Amino acid sequence: MKNSAEKMESKEPKKLKCNNLFAYGTLQHGQSRNYILRGLKYEKATLFNYRKAKPPSLDFPFIIRDDSSKVQGEIYFDLGQSLINYIDIIEGEGELYYRILVNVKLDNGIDLDAYTYCPSDILIKNYLDNLDDING
Repeated sequence: MKNSAEKMESKEPKKLKCNNLFAYGTLQHGQSRNYILRGLKYEKATLFNYRKAKPPSLDFPFIIRDDSSKVQGEIYFDLGQSLINYIDIIEGEGELYYRILVNVKLDNGIDLDAYTYCPSDILIKNYLDNLDDING
């Protein structure tokens, strides 16, 4: 069991290891939450070893590990700590999603590290019971 100091520490925002964000859903250009990233430079990018799932009952996608797949998206550059903290809140970081560090490949072949959001076990359990019903 965690002591109270560990519990308090876990609620504090994670510090940035990089300042890039890989978006594959509602944060992408032209999608409902892209206004949050407006004005930031971005490029098309690919995340390998994951696939995108969009259960019919949800208005947003999530990604799951799949070594034979890839996810097309966008990498946004130069996000500050406060913007990442804000996106963490919107994405339900720690409950609905977890922010993780991944490596993506730009269309020009350059590999870069970026944060992205992976679903929590609760989200997966509630919406991935029948993989055949999910459109990627």
